[in-house]
Amino acid sequence: AEAIFQSKDAVKVAKNDGDDVDLLVRDFPRGSTVVVVDPPRKGCSEEFLEQLDAYGPARVVYMSCDPATQARDAKFLVSYGYEIVSIQPFDLFPQTRHIECLAVFERTAMD
Repeated sequence: AEAIFQSKDAVKVAKNDGDDVDLLVRDFPRGSTVVVVDPPRKGCSEEFLEQLDAYGPARVVYMSCDPATQARDAKFLVSYGYEIVSIQPFDLFPQTRHIECLAVFERTAMD
C-alpha cells in the first residue's frame, strides 16, 4: 500500500508539556520531518515519489531489499533536490545474493 500524504486522518502528536495535539500529515513541519521508506522489492511507485517531493521532508531514510530499485528511486530523489548523505549495505542473508541497503537523503533545495 502506498502512503497518501493528503490523508484526512489526524495524527496525535505528544508535546513536551504533556498535552497532545492532532495534526494532519500535510501540517507537519517539513523542515524537521523525516520520512522512513521501506518499500517492497519493486521499489516506490512514481506516484509515491512525486507525493514525497510535493511534501518535501528534510530527510528521507530509505531501506531497501533490492539495490537496483533503490538506485532507480535514488535517481528521482536526487533530481528532486536531495543528496545522498550515507549508504550502508547489510548482509543479513549470508551466502545468498540478497542484501538490505539503508540510504539517507537530505534535502538541499527547498521550494
